[in-house]
Amino acid sequence: MKTLKSIEDIWLSAMKASVTTLSALVGKNISISNIERRSVEKIGIEILGKSCVVVSSEIKEVTKIFFLIEDKDALAIATFMMGEEDMITEFNEISLSAISEAFSQMISAMALSLSEIIGKKIQIETPQIFPLDDNIRGMIFRDEYIGFKYRLSLDNIETNLYQIVEEESEGKFKSVLSSENTGNKKEISESKAVMVEDTDTTVQPVTFQPLSPPKEKEEKIGNLDLLKDVPIQVSVELGRTKILIKDLLALSSGSIIELDKLAGEPVDILVNGKLIAKGEVVVIDENFGVRITEIISPEKRLEEE
Repeated sequence: MKTLKSIEDIWLSAMKASVTTLSALVGKNISISNIERRSVEKIGIEILGKSCVVVSSEIKEVTKIFFLIEDKDALAIATFMMGEEDMITEFNEISLSAISEAFSQMISAMALSLSEIIGKKIQIETPQIFPLDDNIRGMIFRDEYIGFKYRLSLDNIETNLYQIVEEESEGKFKSVLSSENTGNKKEISESKAVMVEDTDTTVQPVTFQPLSPPKEKEEKIGNLDLLKDVPIQVSVELGRTKILIKDLLALSSGSIIELDKLAGEPVDILVNGKLIAKGEVVVIDENFGVRITEIISPEKRLEEE
């Protein structure tokens, strides 16, 4: 893991993880180039007169978190998420859902990055989107919050993304920074100690014990009885398909999703997510079951992986 020297390093590292996730999701080049600390008052001045949306969430046990982005840039993200060729120009239920999903993925990736830093699992709240009005300004431009400004690249669009978090959250990261800095100092100290020359030391030639032939391996345990009570998850997969975000958001009760399997084809039987067999669906006393018709050989499983 990269050495983190400041709070800005922590947030920048987490934000880079989030935009990498978003970039992979939409298939567009999205990146963060730098981070600058900003007071919430200064952020309020910088966005004065601009039409923005606010995405709010909570990284539990760390901080409440708000993102501010201009309307046109939020709509660009919605366009990417929905796979549209032409830029979306207005907010509606579908475009707002697409923006919410984008930031949900981003904040989840941030939480994962932060969990690796602080050493425990972190949950998030589902993001909510609001227009930046006087009520929202009064909620986030307060003394207990601090801000950061990122330079965000959305494909060929350069823009700013603002992040506001609780100031007290910094205390939760300082112990991490302190321990890393202490570790670095210890390494430097030990390195210097090795370099100190002791003129009174007598250098002796290194001697090695004679090599002896390795001992015969002890009897292997190799007893599958040890694993018989380990639970595993068996699932049956009828089929798969890929759809665009815009098609996903358009689904409703009664919608039909076409899968990649033909009628009558065997279903896949997976153990802990690994394909191990194929079979056919049967009904047993009003319950569904599956009859195994083929066991996948280890060689074939390796080929499919």
